[in-house]
Amino acid sequence: MSTFTTTPPADLGPIRPDWTIGQLIEWLSDDSRQHDPALQHPLSLIEAALTGEQWSRPPSTVALIRSLTLAVPQHGSSVIADVLLPSRSLTLVA
Repeated sequence: MSTFTTTPPADLGPIRPDWTIGQLIEWLSDDSRQHDPALQHPLSLIEAALTGEQWSRPPSTVALIRSLTLAVPQHGSSVIADVLLPSRSLTLVA
């Protein structure tokens, strides 16, 4: 029997890949997280995968949160791992 396994392509820090975008935004509503520079990289990975946005310079954590918040109506129930791992990237383990 074959089993499909996936792993997130990058370290997401405290962000769980099984969260939905809506859950992520709810978690980010804590003021201390909105200015945490350690979240800039994982948020930029999620935001780029979700929106395809090309920034002219590295966006701040607050700018990324705003962009993700705008995406909630269309993608709020999307799971972060699914956003970061398109189905064509699955690895077959025998």
